[in-house]
Amino acid sequence: MDQIFESHFGGGSNNSSGGETLGYCNKCKADTQHVILERYGEDIRRVQCAVCSDVHPYKKPRGTEEDTEPIAVSRRKSIKKLDWRSAMTSCSHDGAVEYSTNVSLVQEQLVVHTSFGIGYVSEVMGDNKVEIVFRNDTKRLVHDRGQTPQESAGVAVPPERVAEIIKIEMGPSPEEIAAAREQKLREEEEERKRQAEERRLERERKRREEEERREEDRRRREAEREEKRRLREEERKRKEEERARIRKEKEEARIEARRIREQEAQRRREERVEEAERRRKEREEEKVRRQRERENEKVRRDKERERDKARRDKERDKERARKERERDKARRDKERDKARRDKERDKVRRDKERDKERAQKEREREKAKREKEREKAKREKAREKSKRDKERLKAQRDKERSKKKTSSKAKKKTSSKAK
Repeated sequence: MDQIFESHFGGGSNNSSGGETLGYCNKCKADTQHVILERYGEDIRRVQCAVCSDVHPYKKPRGTEEDTEPIAVSRRKSIKKLDWRSAMTSCSHDGAVEYSTNVSLVQEQLVVHTSFGIGYVSEVMGDNKVEIVFRNDTKRLVHDRGQTPQESAGVAVPPERVAEIIKIEMGPSPEEIAAAREQKLREEEEERKRQAEERRLERERKRREEEERREEDRRRREAEREEKRRLREEERKRKEEERARIRKEKEEARIEARRIREQEAQRRREERVEEAERRRKEREEEKVRRQRERENEKVRRDKERERDKARRDKERDKERARKERERDKARRDKERDKARRDKERDKVRRDKERDKERAQKEREREKAKREKEREKAKREKAREKSKRDKERLKAQRDKERSKKKTSSKAKKKTSSKAK
């Protein structure tokens, strides 16, 4: 755990921490003040943002003169960019670098790519991306992923080498291209051999250092094992003495506890005997007390029964007198009800007789009324009949009169024709 803490937060002889610096925060998407958590020599490795408290590898601020701020998307189409040939002649050859994801690139910087050739940075797009124009294509590549200034600076390409690559890209003769390619391959082969030899020597040196370190570690571990063995032996002896002392103390405590238990058992036996005697006396006293209470209760119940009997006798006498009064009252009420019912029956009978006489008179009046109506109807019928007879006679006379007129007209007409 201590090693992890030292490796991440500045522990060890070469690491240090503390202080503040300005850097780029991916979470805030801006240049903010950071607290330095880990530093190796002069290189800042890990920092913590003072605004959002995010811990991340250090990235240099993007607002400096050597960095170009990302161009807004709305302005990107309106920017006029150089073509590849113009850029190769106008851009400086001094700042050219070999491309890698760790190197930090700026606007109009020359970049040598192993697959696409040489190109220039036409636009810094933000989010660690740049647009690079090569001879035959335009690529959007990642950059500025380096954790240290050396990684961010990248591998510089000499201006002579840049001029040679541009000359090759510009389209030299096939012989020159072949010669340059052969020369480049020889140089790369020599460089690879040199780097391989350096790596072999470095591995050999590290192997020897590792063997020496292992031997030293072995001797150190052996010494530590001896020391631990000696300490374990001392600890074992101390524990044996401690166990012997504890066994002796436990034995003494066991003997003392046995003696105390025996005394306690004897005391408890005596207490149980005394308690049994006390309880026997209490039971006898309780028995005598209950006997007296039962006798007193019996006498009290006898007196209660006598009082209850006298009270019940009085109540029965009162109840008998009350019932006698109620019977007399009921008998008088019956007599009054009977007289009242007789009066009501006489009244009803008289009412019925009056109603019967009234109904008889009403029937007689109705009968007389109907007789009058029948007489009136007969007279009406007789008048109607006489009226119809008069009208029939009148119609017959009118008919005879019209016949006479018709016959007279016919005779007149006939006589006029004869003349």
